[in-house]
Amino acid sequence: MSDFILEIYGEEIPSSAQSLIENQFEKLFSQLLEDNEIKYKDLLTFSTSRRVVVYVNGLNNYINSKQVEVRGPQVDASQMAIQGFLKSNNLENINKLETKVIKDKSYFVFKKKTKKQNISDILKTETPKILQSIKWVKSMRWGNHNDRWIRPIKNILCIFNNKLLKIKFANLDSNNFTFGNYHFEERKFQYSNYLNYREKLKKTFVMLERSTRQKHILKKIDAFCKKNNLKLINDSSLLKRISNSVEFPNVYFGSFDNKFFKIPEFLLKNIMSDKQDYFIFKEKNNKLSNFFGFVSGIKVKKHNKLVEGNLNVLKARFSDAAFFINEDKKKGLINRVNQLKEIVFYEQAGSLYDRAKRIKNVIKFIYEKLGKKDDQFENFLIYANTDLASELVKEFPTLQGKVGGFLANFENFPKTVSQAFSDQYEYEFSKSYDNFLTFILSISQKFDSILGYFVTKESLTGAGDPFGIRRSTLSIIKICIDKKINLNFSELFDFHKNLYLVQNINLKIEFSFLFDFFQKRIVNLFKEMGFRNDIILASIDKEFNPYAIFIRAKKMTELYNSRDGKNFLKAFKRLNSLNEDVENKSVEVSLLKKEEEKNFYNLIDYIKKNIDESKHDFIFENFNYLYQLSETINNFFDNVIVNDDNLKIRTNRKILINKLHQVLNDNYRFSLLEI
Repeated sequence: MSDFILEIYGEEIPSSAQSLIENQFEKLFSQLLEDNEIKYKDLLTFSTSRRVVVYVNGLNNYINSKQVEVRGPQVDASQMAIQGFLKSNNLENINKLETKVIKDKSYFVFKKKTKKQNISDILKTETPKILQSIKWVKSMRWGNHNDRWIRPIKNILCIFNNKLLKIKFANLDSNNFTFGNYHFEERKFQYSNYLNYREKLKKTFVMLERSTRQKHILKKIDAFCKKNNLKLINDSSLLKRISNSVEFPNVYFGSFDNKFFKIPEFLLKNIMSDKQDYFIFKEKNNKLSNFFGFVSGIKVKKHNKLVEGNLNVLKARFSDAAFFINEDKKKGLINRVNQLKEIVFYEQAGSLYDRAKRIKNVIKFIYEKLGKKDDQFENFLIYANTDLASELVKEFPTLQGKVGGFLANFENFPKTVSQAFSDQYEYEFSKSYDNFLTFILSISQKFDSILGYFVTKESLTGAGDPFGIRRSTLSIIKICIDKKINLNFSELFDFHKNLYLVQNINLKIEFSFLFDFFQKRIVNLFKEMGFRNDIILASIDKEFNPYAIFIRAKKMTELYNSRDGKNFLKAFKRLNSLNEDVENKSVEVSLLKKEEEKNFYNLIDYIKKNIDESKHDFIFENFNYLYQLSETINNFFDNVIVNDDNLKIRTNRKILINKLHQVLNDNYRFSLLEI
């Protein structure tokens, strides 16, 4: 059996692009092999800061010839179509064609034998096409060619069956050698086989697998933590980002002066992990440690200068942060709110000050709808986003909210308010988190962000989420469900839209558009939770209340899985199959002749009354009633002839069926269930 390897080696590949290229390599090469019916054992992809690799093993050298059937036009097709088919298959007349009936239609077919193909020829032809089809977020051209890549390419290794496979891309011819780690003289070595290739990469300080680099980093950190009685603050995205930045990670450690602990902890963490890509630690008492760890692609015996250089950068960052904090403290939030008038929210969606007023009103609206009071917080709500005008947020944009919470606390805002300001941009909250104002502020500002986006864009296209609109939508749904917030989104939309109109901002979308947008997110979320698709759709109400939808989906699942529930759904299926659109007339009681139809009629009133009183939860809260409900429906259909000879009786019975179907399906949408 043969194997195939392609390695593109070049300048630094950004961390965010590495998984992207790996995924595309896996998809495109597996599709190529599948389309050509080429069998293989494994298809592996790897990436580092300098190279991206695809490796396939268990390949044959050839695709053997086989007989295939080519379908042509129908037998009664025009002569032009038939002649075209003959010409495309190098045939002189129809004598070599056969006929075949497919779905009651007769077609001409031509059976021919395919040629034996070298798999190497297919890979040689198709690999450059795959490289040209790679989609980057950003790409570049260099030199005298039109091919694009994330960064300039220096070398292409391309091998099939341990022999050079000649391809050309980006003005480079492939060859049978590659390079080791450029920090260690970039030693060139020749490819002989895959195992030897992996071994030589290892000897030249290249760890090809991301997981190997991550384990190496964590092993060094673990030893340091044990020695210094510390605990790593885990950050999987940081670990991935750092392991993607080097081919061989060398881990170093340093510590900063305790005087910098005057700076808020959230800011110290942000500077070290987000700005500097440093690992951060906690003491055993869970307090932030002044130790930090960092990774370099350079290995040095005397690393004091390297650590000192990184420490100097960190000190400068901390000093800048301390300066910005002092400047922001001088002015605070209250004196900065008018600056929001000068900052545009979205184009055509007003200023951040307009947004602040909307959010304040939305919070009040939600509190009222939920029967809660916000009197003690009302005067502070206008400042929820004022930190966006602070010097600290200008320098550290990802800290919006955290800075607001810090400044609110400094200005003696209520603790509940400062915490809500700080955490409003979180997408999920732990079970133990219980600041209700945070949840409502988070929902309000995210809802406003979604509507503000659609003021400008009117649609959301593409797979990405550059403004976080999809993520915010999902967050709102999760908060409502996790924190049991019973909120009618159709009412919230109407109220919110009116706030835009008062500010002379034209929000063109209707709730039906937003309903569809939210529904896509909730369907995917509920599928992840394990709910059936039909139950999800049956649970979604027109008011779109995520928490109510969640409860209904749970109850619907419980009903679907219970014995009485299954029997009821079978009875409902009978009702559904015989239901017709009829005139909206009342049932004429005088025309009810049989006991079964009288019971059927009484059932409608009984259910309707109980549904009205229980706010649609009657059936879900009374599973023991399902047996009687099923029995009444079945007795009616077993003993009553709907299509009676008497037109009035027949019409009355159809109205009767329609009324029960209406009261059940309008409230529970059982017709959407797969019974």
